[in-house]
Amino acid sequence: MPSQRDDDLIGRVVPRRLGRYELLARAGQGAMGWVFKARRDDGRLVALKVLSPKVIRDKASVERFFREARAAALLNHPNIVSALEAGQDGGFYFIAMEFVEGESLRSVLRRGPLEEERALRIAAEVAKALDHAANSGIVHRDIKPDNILLARDGRVRVTDFGLAKAVGKK
Repeated sequence: MPSQRDDDLIGRVVPRRLGRYELLARAGQGAMGWVFKARRDDGRLVALKVLSPKVIRDKASVERFFREARAAALLNHPNIVSALEAGQDGGFYFIAMEFVEGESLRSVLRRGPLEEERALRIAAEVAKALDHAANSGIVHRDIKPDNILLARDGRVRVTDFGLAKAVGKK
């Protein structure tokens, strides 16, 4: 259920609908904007990354945002969060991504250190994701616990290709 703080953000700062997405609750916040749990018109749950109105004024930030969408769209791997669509509605820019039920590695680490076996498994899955990205000509450049999601199904998922850089390809 959305908190009062989320209700104040949804509808007051960000519309309840962007394109074909209904915003349900805030799932996170970063330097460039927010991530919302949203429902697409066909009923699919997605993570909708929305640029803050303050950031939209900076063309370089908007380009970085769409670079993330393009980079993620090039990647199809079980350890990488898929980008579904990028768009604009009512002056708001957004990226729709698959919704991952779970939590960030940062949240898990706040509760204490990981057991060695679990840490090694997470590291191996992140390495597979980064290897796939590199073989596709994409370097992530911002791997940190906030950008590693631990899905409820046990899978490790890498997200946030905002600082990604295409290498070796024109």
